[in-house]
Amino acid sequence: MIRLATLLATGPEPTREILGNIPPLARWIFAALGAAAIVCFCWGVWRRVRIWRLRPWKEERLSWRAGSGRLVREIFLQHRLRGRGLASTAHLLLFSGFVVLLIGTILIAIEHLLADLLGRPPAYPVFHYGLYYILYELVLDTFGLALIIGCCIFLWRRFHRPASLDHKPADLVILLCLLFLGVTGYVVEGLRILQAETPQPECSFVGLAVARTLEAVGIHHVQAITLHRWSWWLHALPALALVAAFPYTRLMHAVAGSVNLLTEPGTLGRMEPISIEEVEETGLVGVGQVVDFSRERLLHFDACVACGRCEEVCPAYEAGKPLSPKAVVQDIRRHLEVQGFDLLAHLARGEDGELKGELHGDVISAETLWSCTTCSACVEVCPLRVNPLGMITDMRRHLIGEGALRGTPAGALQKSQRSGNPWGLPQQDRFAWAAGLEVPTPESAPDFEYLYWVGCAASYDRRVQRVARSLIWLLKKAQVSFAVLGPEERCTGESARRMGDEFVFQELAGKNIETLSRYRVRKIVTHCPHCLNSLQQDYPQFGGQYEVVHHTQLLAQLTAAGQLPAPTGDAAAQVTYHDPCYLARVGGVTEPPRQLVQIALGTENDLLEMPRSGKQTACCGAGGGRMWFDDPVEERVGRSRVDEALATGAETVAVSCPFCLIMLRDGVADKAPEKEVRDVAEILATALGYQERRTKESSKENG
Repeated sequence: MIRLATLLATGPEPTREILGNIPPLARWIFAALGAAAIVCFCWGVWRRVRIWRLRPWKEERLSWRAGSGRLVREIFLQHRLRGRGLASTAHLLLFSGFVVLLIGTILIAIEHLLADLLGRPPAYPVFHYGLYYILYELVLDTFGLALIIGCCIFLWRRFHRPASLDHKPADLVILLCLLFLGVTGYVVEGLRILQAETPQPECSFVGLAVARTLEAVGIHHVQAITLHRWSWWLHALPALALVAAFPYTRLMHAVAGSVNLLTEPGTLGRMEPISIEEVEETGLVGVGQVVDFSRERLLHFDACVACGRCEEVCPAYEAGKPLSPKAVVQDIRRHLEVQGFDLLAHLARGEDGELKGELHGDVISAETLWSCTTCSACVEVCPLRVNPLGMITDMRRHLIGEGALRGTPAGALQKSQRSGNPWGLPQQDRFAWAAGLEVPTPESAPDFEYLYWVGCAASYDRRVQRVARSLIWLLKKAQVSFAVLGPEERCTGESARRMGDEFVFQELAGKNIETLSRYRVRKIVTHCPHCLNSLQQDYPQFGGQYEVVHHTQLLAQLTAAGQLPAPTGDAAAQVTYHDPCYLARVGGVTEPPRQLVQIALGTENDLLEMPRSGKQTACCGAGGGRMWFDDPVEERVGRSRVDEALATGAETVAVSCPFCLIMLRDGVADKAPEKEVRDVAEILATALGYQERRTKESSKENG
């Protein structure tokens, strides 16, 4: 650096001739080939854009400002790719090297064009000189090394790759091409230094090292002139070929993924409504053919690079179910390659497109679609926000519309529509759990602040009813102004919607919103994360705007404010906490439940954490309507989560979701019946002195 500073101050101004030693004819040939490569690139991108434009956007787009922030954070800063060890490092090196070298090439092209337009001789560049030139050479040499190192790591991973990582021969060709370009770029630079006899080569430190190596093996100025020209073409032709092939390979994910990050809202747990008018107009309920997918879904197929991260975190795949989110996307993408382009060809000739092959059955089986628990793990982990879950729920809607669902899950939907709950029990029994507790209702306490949304599980499942009674005791102890709807409450319809029955959901939501509006409800507390997500994200689509909190959030606030006293004793000696998917991953609520459990445990005992916790939690297996599938305990999706919980050695597994309570209770009872599964509210209430009132009803628990 000292030598460079001295050079700037005393020596001739550092620079180099652009395309020096390249004859005029070669320059014209290169320009023609470059134009052809750009045309191939643009046509390749446009043919994909035409596929995307077959359908309109379905979801509401966010602002360009928000999208630009995501693009910078998740593409250029690689935020969502961190934490993957060697793979993250390799991708960062390769990506940064490729981008910086691409920018450097564009700057060289701009310098060359400006010099021609201004009539500058080669010795007098427009801006490629001085400090800029020195920094340019240093940066490009550094990031060229990053590209080469990244390519080498990925080549090693190709032969030591995890099973979830997809691989095609074309991927290896692209990787070798990038490595070749990185190496030959330094060879060209070294030969340029030798043939030009550059007086200030120090700023290109790798190029200088290559030049000295070549000089040491007997290559000097005269030989370097010819070798430089040949090596220049050897470097240029693969570079142009890569530009031309870019949109026809998996590299297209860089374009599609960038567009997706600019436009995708990326809200976990969100589904878009379908109206009766829309069904009557289009004749579509959900997605029956590949071209029925919305524009963002069609875009996702090109954004997916089949890295396998979604497959690694999918609880259904882990449990041996016939579902791989990666396979869903890639199988549909291959089908789209034929369907989409065939349809465009028909439309170009003014003909009606004829679709070949069935998406349902031929490409994706119904069993695959019903295996999904809608835990959102696949969406959360994807670096480019590809949404296999959205594709699955879109296709489920078609299956429901075709009447393709049978057995107990179909019965749960029918019961929800007929009785207002998936248990199919009478509406008048919905308030039986509160007998003798003097629980306020809107009629008895019209000025309530919070409406406690009890939910179907706590209304009808005797084990979960104990959670509701514990929470009632805590709210009363904290002197919270609240009320419950009692028999007027119905299922939120969350399971129905995620199973694909949009119209049962809308019927239930409409009745609930009408009831909530009649009582002017503004604040809602619920112990069910599924109800929480539905009230927060589904109901506003139909005019239901509420401030909704989870019971652990409210209890944590009450504890911090001193409205709940310090515990009188420990509720359990050893506790591990299971994060529900819809609370931690979708809702982002991870700390309040832990704070409450730690308060109940006291300072002498620590909460035992499972390997997968917080937003990286593992699914219990009940979401997405899987609660109503009649799977044996040993075949359920969440059995690995039970093993994790038991491996901690905890006496009690704490939960904060009624579905998790039911599923983990069954799994724990099957393997370690001496262990307990309890809701956070139960643990806190016990620590504060609450004792469950034993009655004939409460002593029985659903099996």
